[in-house]
Amino acid sequence: MYLMGIDIGTSSAKTAIFNEKGEMLSLASKPYYFETLKPGYAEQDPEVWWKAVVDTISESLKQFPGNCSEVKAVSFSGQMHGAVPLDVQGNVVRKAILHCDVRAGDIVESIVASDMDRSISEVTMNPVFPGFQMISLCWIRQHEPEIYEKIHTVVCPKDYVRFRMTGVLGTESTDASGTLLYDMRKEQWAPEVFKMADLDPLVVPQTIHNSCEVVSTVLPDVAELTGLSPKTLVVYGGADQAMHSLGNGVFTPGIMMATIGTSGQILTVTENPIHNDRLNTHTFRHVNDHTWYGLAAVLHAGSTLNWFRRNFAETSSYEELSQMASQVRPCAEGLVFFPCMGGERTPYLDSKTRGMFSGISMCHGRGHFARAIMEGVSFAIKTGIDTMEQLYGYSEKLICAGGGVKGRVWAQIQADIYGREIHISHILEQACLGAAIVAGIGAGEFLNLEEGCAAMVGNMDDVLSPIPENVKRYQEFYEKVYAGLYKQNQDIFHNMGSFSE
Repeated sequence: MYLMGIDIGTSSAKTAIFNEKGEMLSLASKPYYFETLKPGYAEQDPEVWWKAVVDTISESLKQFPGNCSEVKAVSFSGQMHGAVPLDVQGNVVRKAILHCDVRAGDIVESIVASDMDRSISEVTMNPVFPGFQMISLCWIRQHEPEIYEKIHTVVCPKDYVRFRMTGVLGTESTDASGTLLYDMRKEQWAPEVFKMADLDPLVVPQTIHNSCEVVSTVLPDVAELTGLSPKTLVVYGGADQAMHSLGNGVFTPGIMMATIGTSGQILTVTENPIHNDRLNTHTFRHVNDHTWYGLAAVLHAGSTLNWFRRNFAETSSYEELSQMASQVRPCAEGLVFFPCMGGERTPYLDSKTRGMFSGISMCHGRGHFARAIMEGVSFAIKTGIDTMEQLYGYSEKLICAGGGVKGRVWAQIQADIYGREIHISHILEQACLGAAIVAGIGAGEFLNLEEGCAAMVGNMDDVLSPIPENVKRYQEFYEKVYAGLYKQNQDIFHNMGSFSE
């Protein structure tokens, strides 16, 4: 039996096929970008996701050595929080507003001014912040009333793709908990939040399913379009952070996972949701019933290096940039990068924060800028790790994953900045693997997460230790330079906003 996992990310869609031992037999990926029409905007046309998913399913099946009828089940991992508004026929009425969109700062300010933010956060256990589905809906209502009137249902990105594949519109707990419309303790939609936001509670799918539930089988026309069998089971799937953690075998308390992908996340599983009074972290549902995970979110992580390469070093590969960075001493000869290029969640919770390079001198070249970006993102992740451990306690094991550990240079920078031993995940396409594990549970191949992860997730025995002299140098730089950048520039960041409109 074979299982398919599909990851609908912010910058690409990926489809992979695994056997029941977790061995990846095929992988197809298709990149895309989100649209930034104005500073702070981040939109995608859901049709882009659908075409990318169709293409990657077809390509992965072409690579697959078996018969397509042997792919028993498929499930999904999806970028969180995004608002995909649909009319009564299920047609998209406007482009999706993504998790990293911060245009709705005025909406958030009005909620804060009315003192509703604390009431909302007490129920949802998440800060009121732009990019959450509830806030994006309020923005559409205020700024695009003619479009808002057409909205019948709003779903998350992967829920839309699953709808296209099955004809069944629905959601599940891991994504529902990231909408800012979910009661985290009662594990259901929060009617009082809908009332406070003046939103119709019928605008969301009414039943919240478990990630491992079977939706149906693939629609016949989709089977013909992709090459899948019409008998292939489709399982609900989950939010990318939950699926990513499963792909690394993280679903129980005691382990922390730090990921540098398009954005950055620091995740730890908990059996009891914790309300953070500072509201600079998040709490979401995990796949198992009555389990949650705490999350510190850095909005712009690997995307900053992508941005730099695309705009200033297009002729250099990531490997070449990494090699350039390796020739530069730690702290990039005084050049520091602040990666909050479009607002930030942890720890500042400030949608008006912006990125910056500081300390530029005539001696700095591409290698310095590349290293400063890697260091700046890692400093941001360190801030998230420290914040999470204040809430959940010290984690004996830290797993580092994502593009930030694909190259040894950035991995070593992380170990040195975090000042601790890191376990490097070399599992390929963890989000796809997590989705495949969920598909396997839905199909009856595995009884539960314990059995699925034990079967499909390998051991992570690649451990990288920090270099003591680098740890000392980075700690001093962090305390004397990086830690003060936000406070000393906050007013400037906020003043900049009026010049970008």
